[in-house]
Amino acid sequence: MERLALDRWASPWLRNQHVARYRWSAGFAKNARVLDAACGTAYGSRLMSESGASSVTSADLSMEAFAAARRGDADNALHLVRADVCAVPFETNSFDLYTCFETIEHVEADHALLEEARRVLGQDGTLLCSTPNRHLLSPGNTIEDRPANPYHVREYSIDEFRELLGSVFSSVALFGQTWFSNAHRDRLARAGALGNSYAIRLHQLRNIFGLPWEGPSRHDPRPLDDDGVPEVVIGVCRP
Repeated sequence: MERLALDRWASPWLRNQHVARYRWSAGFAKNARVLDAACGTAYGSRLMSESGASSVTSADLSMEAFAAARRGDADNALHLVRADVCAVPFETNSFDLYTCFETIEHVEADHALLEEARRVLGQDGTLLCSTPNRHLLSPGNTIEDRPANPYHVREYSIDEFRELLGSVFSSVALFGQTWFSNAHRDRLARAGALGNSYAIRLHQLRNIFGLPWEGPSRHDPRPLDDDGVPEVVIGVCRP
């Protein structure tokens, strides 16, 4: 089966993963000044606004994303700002909540992204930052290896992501989404030793087999523990 076919079949799982992540983040948004960085079509911005945020600013660098966001904004409720996440055009202490999902693996200057988030957050602010877990998405690779996903600059293990976040924020708690068994992780590690592309296919097929049970609730974030391995890691970071 071709890679594109695998990706197409996996798309409901990816959509539900994103929706579950934003629904969860909405719990942090009440009465908060929110910056939704790399907002895409800004559906997550709407969720947080509807959950009682005092304001939501939706930032993205992609003109295509902006066009899609505007098409879905019939009531002109969105505050859209074109911005690079590594140099956002906002004053220090402008926000209480900064969401940045599935973005840090796309940028060369990952540390700069976090420094900018720290700068624009207030002293009691919170960064919610997510990234794929390399041990499931690119088994056999190290952080120095170019990921198979052509849009990713690098992919992190859980420990590497924790260390990166902790280099900028004094408080870091990690949550996980889309959990798999430790046995599945170990199978992928063995497959990755034989070839990264083979291990990636094995994980994608596992996701396809789970589609009959697919739904957003399957991807609800929960704290990390030893009972399984998450496909996506989310950092809850505070200064």
